[in-house]
Amino acid sequence: FSTWIAAGLVIVVGAVWAIMWNADALLRASSATLGRIGRLAPVVRVAVAYPLAARFRTGAALAMFTLVVFTLVTGTATSGSFIHAFQDTREFGGGFDVRVTTAGSAPVDDMAAALRRRPEIRPGEVTAVGSQSFLPVEARQVGAGRPAEPYPARGLDDAFLRHTTFGLGAIARGYGSAREVWDAVAARPGLARRAGTAARHGCRGSFGFAPLASDFRLSGLVLEDRTFDPVPVEVSDPQTGRRLRLTVIGVLKDTAPLEMAGVSTSQRALAAAFPGRTRPTVHFLVAGPGVDHDDLAARVEGAFLANGAEAESIREVVDEATAASLTFNRLIQGCMGLGLVVGVAALGVISARAVVERRQQIGVLRAIGFRRRMVQAAFLLESSFVALTAIAVGTGLGLLLAENIIRDSRRQPSWENLTLVVPWTNLAVIFAVVYAVALLATLAPALRASRTRPAEVLRYQ
Repeated sequence: FSTWIAAGLVIVVGAVWAIMWNADALLRASSATLGRIGRLAPVVRVAVAYPLAARFRTGAALAMFTLVVFTLVTGTATSGSFIHAFQDTREFGGGFDVRVTTAGSAPVDDMAAALRRRPEIRPGEVTAVGSQSFLPVEARQVGAGRPAEPYPARGLDDAFLRHTTFGLGAIARGYGSAREVWDAVAARPGLARRAGTAARHGCRGSFGFAPLASDFRLSGLVLEDRTFDPVPVEVSDPQTGRRLRLTVIGVLKDTAPLEMAGVSTSQRALAAAFPGRTRPTVHFLVAGPGVDHDDLAARVEGAFLANGAEAESIREVVDEATAASLTFNRLIQGCMGLGLVVGVAALGVISARAVVERRQQIGVLRAIGFRRRMVQAAFLLESSFVALTAIAVGTGLGLLLAENIIRDSRRQPSWENLTLVVPWTNLAVIFAVVYAVALLATLAPALRASRTRPAEVLRYQ
């Protein structure tokens, strides 16, 4: 992924070079394809022959437009694919449908029982409730020789651990699946799993990522290995001085939400180690069949308004999480599309210059039988040659590199299900506008060239 810019520049220049230095084959192919259509044969030969006669000028213009198209296609397809992967509600929600947060000063200790007592929630609408507590602690890896750093600790109750489907990017040796890890955390209070965002990919030795402004890191764990030796970690409460020894046996995928960041263990273990300091403030609900998740979230929020509840469906959470990325992606598409339109409009300047340079040639063509419409068609086809070639080559190369990026990313532990998603509709609209602008920019010079009178041009020849 880090080399795609340099790779794109090289393959675009190589493709344009190949096209410009195989002009004869291109000319023969164009003539063989379009030359059978009556009067179009001489027009096609003239339209293709002149741009290829000025190889450097045409090649430079073609390379510039192709590079913009290539960047547009690669960037939008790649970013759109990652955004699409984040929009998987089952992966992002970990098997839950609604998320409810309450104020720390008014928590709901038993959300499942509280929901059954609320008349706003009908029986069967909520089939399972998993709860989570949060405690800011200081964490350090045992035996690593580094000081403790601020880091969040999360307590997951038994219902959460039973129902969650959050995937793991790396699993400790001795465990065969993510389900085994979650079951082990529920059964053995001293075990924990860690957020995948806390590990940097592809680095051996000491490494880490600092979520929530933390410098906590681990040593000897590489996500690409997918397996690792269990890592002992000690967490301590700065306010009470109490400590808890945990063993990290799993690392969450990068697709997990920020609400799962930190080191997580069972609620029983966290409550026993830090009594009175951990009460559940985040609750995850599993909705019954046919229940509207947004409507359920709204009614739950209203039912627990006194507890400062804020409830959202997982779909709404996902949409909010990806909204900024979608907006940025569309903004990039618009800006690059506008830049491409402005650049292609410069073809009008090239065509106007060609009218002056080829005045005598146009006069000869008119003298041997070219009609006005044939001259106009020749200029429009010249512009089409550059515009359509840039669109076709840039799109093809962009999709090829985007597919390579996606295939490479699929090797990462968190992106096994990543697929290439191409915004065909957006690209089709942009390219249609670009081609229309190219034709409009060339139309005035083409009309001017078609009005050239052979007698005036050849008078002094």
